[in-house]
Amino acid sequence: MDVIRAGVSAFLLREQPFERFRFSRWQSRFVITLLGVLQGLAMHMHVHALKASDLALPTLWGKVVFGVLSTWVAFPIIHRACRWWLMRGERWDGKDDLFNLMAASWLLPFALLYGLYALGVPGTLLVPILIYAIWVNANAMSGAVPKATLGYSIAGIVNGLALIYVLLFGLAIVLAFIKLVLHSGGAMPSSAR
Repeated sequence: MDVIRAGVSAFLLREQPFERFRFSRWQSRFVITLLGVLQGLAMHMHVHALKASDLALPTLWGKVVFGVLSTWVAFPIIHRACRWWLMRGERWDGKDDLFNLMAASWLLPFALLYGLYALGVPGTLLVPILIYAIWVNANAMSGAVPKATLGYSIAGIVNGLALIYVLLFGLAIVLAFIKLVLHSGGAMPSSAR
């Protein structure tokens, strides 16, 4: 599969033109789904998983479905943020396939990350691999888009991650409010007097 060849080259930090990422979109969709499955399996197998996640997602299938859905929510958000970021200042014309580039460059770093997490490696020891995953993705973007430097590409990825965290924070507030309403018997909480 071309996505694997491009992913290995990206993982080894080799610069590649956009032509290397011209492969069928189904390969990228397969990679994103595979990473979601690996994320779910890692959550299930990790012995130090958060107790809250065990309560919310008690089964293997629940965790796998959650992993696939969360990956499919995160990837397009980061993709759109990076696409917008690279098109700023006419650095990129937007004609080539950034979706395939990002999927290929995510493949090996995140597969390694989820594999080590599933084996019980503590999350704090995985931070360097997560940083390397961002570097791999940014290096692939800066190699394919000559006007985008490595630092500029990293900033685009960080913008996408920040957007995801803002959305997660908003979702957490909404869920906390729903929980508060449900625990108060369905009535709105009264104000303090």
